[in-house]
Amino acid sequence: MKNNFFANFILTICIFSFVLFTQCNRKEKQIEPGEQQTQTWISDSERFAMDYPLIGSNNLFVYRTAEQTAQILERGTGVVFIGFKECSWCQLYVVFLHDVALEMKMQRIFYCDIREDRLNNTESYQKIVRILFGENSMGSHSTEDIPLLQFDDEGQPRVYVPDVTIVNDGLIIARDFETSKDTLGYNTAEEYWNEDRVTALKNRLREGMGLVVSKSCNSC
Repeated sequence: MKNNFFANFILTICIFSFVLFTQCNRKEKQIEPGEQQTQTWISDSERFAMDYPLIGSNNLFVYRTAEQTAQILERGTGVVFIGFKECSWCQLYVVFLHDVALEMKMQRIFYCDIREDRLNNTESYQKIVRILFGENSMGSHSTEDIPLLQFDDEGQPRVYVPDVTIVNDGLIIARDFETSKDTLGYNTAEEYWNEDRVTALKNRLREGMGLVVSKSCNSC
């Protein structure tokens, strides 16, 4: 009788110890975010390729917040692409942009997903609007030519996408937003971007990037 009691007692202790160890081990695994983050971390180029499947993972795009983008536009140098992955016109546009950037040997393209900031009209978005439509923008603000200013239905300036801005030391030297608002009645980007339009776009982008490269070299 005593032996049975002792055996049952030992068995109960073993079961309790096993359950306790299992629960502790499970809790320990749940509170290791560092390990999980290490396993799921991806580079900006890989992330961009996931957001824009027409671009390979070995690309030049680096993510920047709206606030960081405003700082680049205000006093930085480089190519800034503003868009968002849900924009079907952006999806094809980045292919042409990336081709030219590689050709011009640009080191990177700054990418800002503007969707949420524009939707919520954040301070960072308002700052980007002021910079893009301010005095540091080169070119005419006349609506008779290709205007730098774009307006919404209420007459307020608005950043439409896709939008590319090329800036050198805080001076905007080139912008392109050809399909950001007026698509000439075409329903898809594939229909719009015929050979002639692609050639013209790439020539404009080359010219703008060339100014950044030459100005940067002159300052070395």
